[in-house]
Amino acid sequence: MADQYLLGTIMASILMFFLLVGFWGCKRKAHLAPGNRSSCAIRAEKGGSGTDVIVVGAGVAGSALAYTLGKVRRAFASLFDFPEDGRRVHVIERDLSEPDRIVGELLQPGGYLKLLELGLEDCVGEIDAQRIVGYALFKDGKSTRLSYPLEKQHADVAGRSFHNGRFIQRMREKAASLANVQQEQGTVTSLIEKNGTVKGVVYKTKSGEECKAFAPLTIVCDGCFSNLRRRLCSPKVDVPSCFVGLVLENCLLPFPNHGHVILGDPSPILFYPISSTEVRCLVDIPGNKVPSVANGEMANYLKTVVAPQVPIELHAAFIEAIDKGNIRSMPNRSMPAAPHPTPGALLLGDAFNMRHPLTGGGMTVALSDIVVLRDLLRPLHDLHDASSLCKYLESFYTLRKLTFYLQPVASTINTLAGALYKVFSASPDRARIEMRQACFDYLSLGGIYSSGPIALLSGLNPRPMSLVAHFFAVAVYGVGRLLLPFPSLKGLWIGARLISSASGIIFPIIKAEGVRQMFFPATVPAYYRVPPPS
Repeated sequence: MADQYLLGTIMASILMFFLLVGFWGCKRKAHLAPGNRSSCAIRAEKGGSGTDVIVVGAGVAGSALAYTLGKVRRAFASLFDFPEDGRRVHVIERDLSEPDRIVGELLQPGGYLKLLELGLEDCVGEIDAQRIVGYALFKDGKSTRLSYPLEKQHADVAGRSFHNGRFIQRMREKAASLANVQQEQGTVTSLIEKNGTVKGVVYKTKSGEECKAFAPLTIVCDGCFSNLRRRLCSPKVDVPSCFVGLVLENCLLPFPNHGHVILGDPSPILFYPISSTEVRCLVDIPGNKVPSVANGEMANYLKTVVAPQVPIELHAAFIEAIDKGNIRSMPNRSMPAAPHPTPGALLLGDAFNMRHPLTGGGMTVALSDIVVLRDLLRPLHDLHDASSLCKYLESFYTLRKLTFYLQPVASTINTLAGALYKVFSASPDRARIEMRQACFDYLSLGGIYSSGPIALLSGLNPRPMSLVAHFFAVAVYGVGRLLLPFPSLKGLWIGARLISSASGIIFPIIKAEGVRQMFFPATVPAYYRVPPPS
């Protein structure tokens, strides 16, 4: 009898336990039901306190960063309660529809190597991207071809050109394929700060609801029009010129699979394929104002000033594109990196550093920066010590210039872009005219005289000393042309001014990039930072 009472008591206790669990579960489900909470509360549960990194912006830099951080396994992940497949990333992008831009369409071979390193090379697939193997340079009816030095690279390595929007959508899809990456459409309006430390962001959702998101690290990649950069750096934005963009259809370039640069007057004109049937034309117009499209001034300018300088093979397609009327423009910005190290936050991409887009180096720099940041964060399993993390990440600002075998990628590409734009632009100054002609003739010599500079432009050889050596070799070559066959006082004077002009072009750019970071990185204390203790 006693055994029966004992068995009955046990059964009743088990039944009561399951009833209580079921009742508690029903109450919890009712509490968590979407109808009982705001959409911000639902988002907080998905990301919220469990988010490791907030990424503001899902362009090339933001999407690549989200995928990289979401994929890379953290150190000691198996010893702690962390996902082994990467960090938990919350991406907030103002507009997740496909962008339509006229720049960011040419990826140099050095940038493609970084895509390979990040596991993103398939993002240039299925978008009709075109393989680019070099450049063709035109001046006064003459032309020369400059091939990328790809002999030592894998057969797949080359430049790529494409529609920027298609490329970005592929990157976004790649990031969204990771379970621990959450993408959301919203406009970030401000950073959340407490005692000088960034704790997260305030943003408005697509429906206009104001929300907050929190994470130990916020990385701002919201592009050249960033409204958050002023808190994180000292922006000195220069607008040397504007690009006017056209799309030429069903025409053949003089040199297939090459970018084309016309040394026009007043400044360069670019052509490159963006699909199997389309060629992008970018006309550089100095200054920050362009002729009006609405009243026909732009069409008239393109037909009377630019069209006579366009290669004959492209002339008819160029006029047809003007007549179609789809003419767009955008300012070309340059901004040296001048960060304010801020606990809990970091800048990346065009929000952080810009250079003239003439050389197509922006995506190479951004992807290279992501590789550096990935490697810096890899040994860290906890990002919550904001001050220690901030001090450690100060090394990013030096190491980002030392990635290809400890060579300053960012500085070299930035310096080359600024210097080359000034050399390639027309000028009434005789010394600048001679420098421009000397540059064209120097590159036309072939051999090391063309492969060296094109290796710098492609990002395959970012050595700063090589950049300085070739730049002044062009200047000396120009002086030699002035002094042969017989020296004259006039030639000597123009030659001296040419050397002075070359110095005035390159040295201010190097100063803005940082002489120590470019040439003597070992003297920068941040170079020696080690990860904070776990």
